[in-house]
Amino acid sequence: MFFKYLALPLFCSLYFTTAFAKPNPAKVTEAVRTQAVPVLDGHLEPEVWSRAPAATNFVRFDPHNGKPSAQQTEVYVLYDNQAIYIGAQLHDTAPDSVLTQLGQRDSGETNADLFGVYLDTYNDKQNAFAFLVSAAGVQTDIKLSQGREDKNWDAVWSSKVKRHEQGWTVEMRIPYAAVRFPKSDVQAWGVNFMRVIRRTREKSYWNHVDNAVEGFMNQAGQLAGFKGIESPVRLQFMPYVSGYINHYPHNLEGRSNYSHAFNGGMDVKYGINDAFTLDMTLVPDFGQTQSDNQVLNLSPFEVKFDENRQFFTEGTELFNKAGLFYSRRIGSTPLLYLSAVASANSNNEKLLENPATSALVNAAKVSGRTLKGLGIGIFNAVTRNMFAVAEDSTGATRKILTDPATNYNVFVLDQTLPHNSFITFTNTNVSRSKNFYDANVSGLQVRFADRSNTFALSGGGNLSQLYGKDTNRDGKPEQLTLGHQYKVTLAKVSGNLLYSLSHNTESDTYDINDLGYLQNNNEMTSSAQVNYNFYQPVWKFLSWSNRLSVNHSMLYAPRKFISYTFGGSSSVRLRNFTSVWMNWAVRPEDSHDYFEARSFPKVYLRPPAFDGNLNISSDYRKRLALDASTGLWRSSKYNQTSMWWGFSPRLRVNDKLMLINSNDFKIEENNIGYVRPDRYYPVSPDKTYFGDRLVTTLTTTLSGSYIFSENAGITLNMRHYWSRAAYDKLYNLLQDGSLETLVSQRDETLANLDINYNTFNIDLVYAWRFAPGSELRVVWKNALQDKTNEIRPSYFDNFSRTIQTPQNNNFSVKLLYFIDYIAIKRVLSA
Repeated sequence: MFFKYLALPLFCSLYFTTAFAKPNPAKVTEAVRTQAVPVLDGHLEPEVWSRAPAATNFVRFDPHNGKPSAQQTEVYVLYDNQAIYIGAQLHDTAPDSVLTQLGQRDSGETNADLFGVYLDTYNDKQNAFAFLVSAAGVQTDIKLSQGREDKNWDAVWSSKVKRHEQGWTVEMRIPYAAVRFPKSDVQAWGVNFMRVIRRTREKSYWNHVDNAVEGFMNQAGQLAGFKGIESPVRLQFMPYVSGYINHYPHNLEGRSNYSHAFNGGMDVKYGINDAFTLDMTLVPDFGQTQSDNQVLNLSPFEVKFDENRQFFTEGTELFNKAGLFYSRRIGSTPLLYLSAVASANSNNEKLLENPATSALVNAAKVSGRTLKGLGIGIFNAVTRNMFAVAEDSTGATRKILTDPATNYNVFVLDQTLPHNSFITFTNTNVSRSKNFYDANVSGLQVRFADRSNTFALSGGGNLSQLYGKDTNRDGKPEQLTLGHQYKVTLAKVSGNLLYSLSHNTESDTYDINDLGYLQNNNEMTSSAQVNYNFYQPVWKFLSWSNRLSVNHSMLYAPRKFISYTFGGSSSVRLRNFTSVWMNWAVRPEDSHDYFEARSFPKVYLRPPAFDGNLNISSDYRKRLALDASTGLWRSSKYNQTSMWWGFSPRLRVNDKLMLINSNDFKIEENNIGYVRPDRYYPVSPDKTYFGDRLVTTLTTTLSGSYIFSENAGITLNMRHYWSRAAYDKLYNLLQDGSLETLVSQRDETLANLDINYNTFNIDLVYAWRFAPGSELRVVWKNALQDKTNEIRPSYFDNFSRTIQTPQNNNFSVKLLYFIDYIAIKRVLSA
């Protein structure tokens, strides 16, 4: 019913909205062919650079969008047969105030002035390569694709900065091997240049980017003048060698507490043609990957972890577009990992080995985009058979298959269309050996925007297919299980007033989790949202954003009500660059939760509730800055309350040393949720157990970095996570969704359900980029995990006992060397 009242003002405003959202006319500058190769020393030699016209008159993006930049900037572009050269003179009336904080490569906007160039080589106004360098000389490169940024993309290019009495200068050399461009004798690229003056927090662009207009590269300028350039042979090798020493106190007779390993392998990049690139990793090694942030999971849904393996994060924006590719599935926990434990226990055996992750044999990806805007991506990875090893009382051993050899494949076709529009087809396929089930998902996503880029219609649908996974009523494998999902959204995407209507449906048999990630299916959700944003300063605010939304959800099968909620948010940035934002939500009626009981169609009625939170972030230009947050969730029926606080000071000791301490505390009183029947005795098979528990969680992290130079530094990430659940009551979930009290006060039986969970990780990394694309990494990782049912009320007692548990210490050294075929050929022919 609420859509009836929301739709009228929304669609009436369609009539009165004009095409004010059109981007400004694009500026044009010219790239000039040069015979003299610029020397990258941060000094713009007049005899070299004066031949190129200067791109000037930068316009502010933030703050005071649309006003001229406070400082003058001149950018020159040259090119030859090997590379494009960017020279920038960044004038500053206070050159001593140019900020120069060091950071890791790809650290982006640190507390330092910044210059960047964005190259839309196919001029499709949606995709680009970005190359940024700070006044401290730190490089960042980003691949932009239809509004998404891939900051894990790495290219090999050179830059040099120099400070002087007029401000500072930048010289860049971007070899053609670092980008892709069409095969054409005469070319014009989309381009924009960016400058950040950190002391005033000013960000400006050469071609004005209106923050009231949706999109970024569609507001770029034009770079003309390229003639007779060709994409070179793009063949690059990145061989590596690594060594590991690991210590874990097994303290078992005949088994050493120490182990070691030596590895070698290679990554290969090959330019198939001017548009497409093949990336391969042969005998990959991910032992130095950052540790996962493990948590105590009491929900019915799987925890989704970040992907930290570089091969799966770099250049995969095309494969992730449809949301069907969760790369952590590759090399994840074997399918029958827990079954191996049960098999050994049933045969009175002990497990000698049971690998927790499947071994990746190799992986490859081909991606690129044609002159007509068709993006093509193919990804393939293979894992080998995995076995657990069990030993009986006589010493005889046997292998237990826990995961079959598996092939993972993703195929994508992505066609860019005018006005920030596109159409994308995605297919994922998982094929397993040993008569295990297979999975296949196909999806189509579209977006169509009007000429003024004010309104957009987007949508899409996916079809999932499982072969041999489910069983029928006779207990025999089903040959094929089909599921589907579709979503459609109509939205106003530019201007101060924004709004959208959206509907999403997932069938009860929709399943993408063999290569994708989906918490739950069997749901139909409709939502409406209205935003009003002030992009220019108003009152005491530099900017101000506001949102109101309403959501309604139902089961797909059978058609039953789940819940509806109202919510909103407001976010302001003060004139002193402190940011403050708040969020709130109200659930006015019972929510029908069909997932918490783990026995569909049984339902748990969650009573009405409301929540709100407040957050603040101070100005990061200060040596000492602070992020803080607090929130409250409340439901009266079971007297449930959740409160949380966050406190994160940031100390910039100097331009080399940075420390950040984050502390998050949450207390959930009368948290009610499912209890596994095997955790309670005596067990009644006709009951569904729910527990009332006090859950407290404290997360403390210390991260820091000491950067020696733009190419070398040490980083630290230390995290302690402590969560405990103390049970006070026990319920039986009834058929109508209400709770029947079984145990009304805490006793010894309930105490056995308690959980006290700790994880502690240290990741200490020294990285030295000793040559372009080449790196030496020395890593020490310390990890421990402790889970008991003994609640420890004192933090210090808990922490002291936690660090006495067995710890896994790992020390490793990895050397990666970049070899470019063109450079080798040039040396051999000299």
